[in-house]
Parts: sequence; C-alpha cells; structure tokens
Amino acid sequence: MTPTPRWAVSQPRMHWTLQANVAETLATLEAAAAAGAQGCIGTELALTGFHRRVPELLDQQALADAEAQLRATCARLCIAAAIGVPTLGEGGAVFNSHLYIDASGCELGRVHKRGLTDSEATFFARGRERGWTTIGGVLATSVLCRETLDGAALLAELHAATSGSVPRVIFWPSYISESDAEQAALCQAYRDGAEALARELGAWVLQSNWPESLNEPEQRGFGVSVVIAPDGRRVQTLPRDEAALVVVDLA
Repeated sequence: MTPTPRWAVSQPRMHWTLQANVAETLATLEAAAAAGAQGCIGTELALTGFHRRVPELLDQQALADAEAQLRATCARLCIAAAIGVPTLGEGGAVFNSHLYIDASGCELGRVHKRGLTDSEATFFARGRERGWTTIGGVLATSVLCRETLDGAALLAELHAATSGSVPRVIFWPSYISESDAEQAALCQAYRDGAEALARELGAWVLQSNWPESLNEPEQRGFGVSVVIAPDGRRVQTLPRDEAALVVVDLA
C-alpha cells in the first residue's frame, strides 16, 4: 500500500534581507522534516520576503547561492519543497515564482505568477500556462495569491492533466490580510475561489500565507493559512498574525 503523503504548511516570519529569509526558510524545512513531512510549502516570495525592498535583493549570484542552499538542505533532509522565489528572466524580466525542489535536491521546475495585481504588473512579468508536477508523493501545481479568483481561466489548463493514483495538490502561496472590512471580504473571495478549485479538480489546497507585513507593521489580519480538502471543506486554519507550521496527511 502506498503511504499517505505528509506535507508541512508554513507561516514563516518575514525579514528585510535575503540572508535572513533564507535562514528562516531553512529552519522551516528542518522543522518540517523533524515533524515527519515529505514536503513543505512556503509563502509567496519566501526567499526575499514580500516588501518594498525586493528590487534591492535581486542580485543574480546571491539568488543562485540562496537557491543552492535550499537544494542542498532538501537533499540533506530528504524533503521536497515548494518555495516562493523571484526568477530573473531575459531582458531584465522578473517573475514571481514558486520553485519546486525534490527530496534529492533537484529542481523540478517553477510556476510563474500570471494573475498579477496592477501594482505587481509594474515590476513583475506575467507568467505562462502551468501544468502539474509530481513532487513529494503528490501531483502538484501552484496558484499564487489572487489567482484563486481566476478559476475559470485556470480550469481548462489544469483539467488537462492526466489523473493518477497520487493525490492532487494545489499549492497556494500568498500575501493577504483581513486588515479591514474591505480586505476581509476580498480574503473571503480568495478562499471561496480556492474551495471551488479544490472541488472542481478534486485536489487538496495548501495555503502558505505570510503572518505579517514589513511595509505596514501595524496591520493585522495576516496568516490564517487554510487547508482545504478535495470536497471543498476547510479542514484546518493556522493562527492569525503569528508564525506557525502544521503537517497535514493528504489521504
């Protein structure tokens, strides 16, 4: 009998520097492996943090070294990971990406965010269609942050995947907060979209949301990452405004 895959869902602290965020990510992988997880999902732009100083952190060699540390740690711990990173493309393009690393430390690919907000589109390039990747005992894809509102556009490309015997999982890295009534309503719309994707695709949804903002440290309502079962039920919710890590059995 094939064992049930176990994935960790993280809400890591955010830092201003690449070095500090790398250290936070590696510590998260250590904790996930110690808890018996086969894989760990990280937040949107986990490697740099999601803040106004991101453009200052886009040194190609420094980012390459940081990703090498991630791959080496995954190999040492025998754990897979899906981690938010900036990807430097041709002609100065910068993509908001979710990087997949297997338990041997090999990169399996990355999903570039396509559904950018207006402000994100002034800096990031738009991604292309996404498919599914076998990683950590699951068949996975990533839907980044507000892209859960784009379910109709996503379903055609994601329905085309070959079904298999392993669970389907949608990784949902994000940076959202219920800081006021308007934002709370928007967050609910995001979750409604994620629940609809889960039902339509028969997939688990694992959200990894930042628990804080560095740009506006007084804001509250961050975190509250959710785990959604394939029938659309929300089966787990992480704490509000604090770092956390849980391990989920994807039966």
